Amino acid sequence: MSSIPTSLPSRWPHRWAWLLACATFPLVWWGGFVTATGSGMAFKDWLTSDGVFMPIYPWLSSTGDKFIEHGHRLLGMLAGILTIALVASLYLGEPRRWVRRYGIALLVGVIAQGVLGGMRVMLDERLLALIHGCTGPLFFAAAAGMIPITSRRWLAEAMPAEGTPFNAIASQATPKLLRLAILTTVLAYLQLVVGAVVRHSPLMLTEAAPRIFQIAVYFHLLLAAAVTFHVLLLAHKCFWGRVCRTPAVSLALLIGLQLLLGVSTWMMKYGFPQWAARFVGETGHFNRADDMASAVIVTAHGAIGSLIVALAVVVALRVGRQLGLPHPASRPSSIRIAGVLA
Repeated sequence: MSSIPTSLPSRWPHRWAWLLACATFPLVWWGGFVTATGSGMAFKDWLTSDGVFMPIYPWLSSTGDKFIEHGHRLLGMLAGILTIALVASLYLGEPRRWVRRYGIALLVGVIAQGVLGGMRVMLDERLLALIHGCTGPLFFAAAAGMIPITSRRWLAEAMPAEGTPFNAIASQATPKLLRLAILTTVLAYLQLVVGAVVRHSPLMLTEAAPRIFQIAVYFHLLLAAAVTFHVLLLAHKCFWGRVCRTPAVSLALLIGLQLLLGVSTWMMKYGFPQWAARFVGETGHFNRADDMASAVIVTAHGAIGSLIVALAVVVALRVGRQLGLPHPASRPSSIRIAGVLA
């Protein structure tokens, strides 16, 4: 007799996971828009906006920086509420203990992210803005990871059908593919972090800012090449290996769009590189264009980067699941996990 439980978890955690991810993505790109427009210090207070409790602040009647910054705050509150709802649904209808703990980790993460954003305002600290911009996409990726975990497919992919593991013949998931997916995720996130340094370092009031910017740009270009190679390789192996084709192909399409946005971002913010000056004329320097078009392009570049990380997490989870990690009826041993990742 199979030890896999016949009763399936409630569908509500999966629905709340989708809602949370869909709310967190605009929260991330709106946060990038706050940075691009320099609206982060539109208010000098936190938990209140100009002395008004945030939920009742007249947002729609505000304009300019205050409209942008308070919109970001409201989206953050929405993400917090949805996370609470997700955790509640997990404890009411999710039998897997580790999934409930995952939900608690998300709740801790969204609270920490909110506090970090508030401290950035209260202290007016650019470094905190940089960290806040790096941890936002990390939370989004974690929220996106909850979607496949709470899906019916997650359980079905390990349920035996007449003694044969689900999709054992069609799927070609391998430990090597899992390692590639994990490496791609790590590289994509590192690229986001370095990109945040590129964006924030010109605004830092320190003598080392130009040097930090220069080093960050070099690493950003190197990582862009590495991420592109690994994403395309992962998409190729997933497609021909019949493993989570849709998110893998989406990754390949997004990386092409991301490269285009990256070039456009540089052109609009910093102009042509110096080596191209003899072909195109005089070049600009830091923050060459701070108009709305530039802000939109820069924000889109960061948002697509966050989406790439989130999709890479989903691919890694799906590949790991098809390898049987973790089994719904038992906790995987550290020896088994080490064998897959070795």
